[in-house]
Amino acid sequence: MIIKYDSAADVFVVKVREGALVNEELLDSDVVLGYDRKGKVVSVEILDASKKGLLSAFLELAKSNKDTAKLLLSKIY
Repeated sequence: MIIKYDSAADVFVVKVREGALVNEELLDSDVVLGYDRKGKVVSVEILDASKKGLLSAFLELAKSNKDTAKLLLSKIY
């Protein structure tokens, strides 16, 4: 799992598995799911992450309990 944050774009990205990105789906105008050629989710992008408070909430969770953060991320695919 790779987690990145682009402060200039305010985009929080979580790469949940290895694989080439071949398709993307926009959900609720602020979440983009990236799929591999088998249709499995390989990445999740959250747009305007800091404005939604998601970035700070996830960072606090990751600092305090890495196992819980991994469990939450595993539920998305």
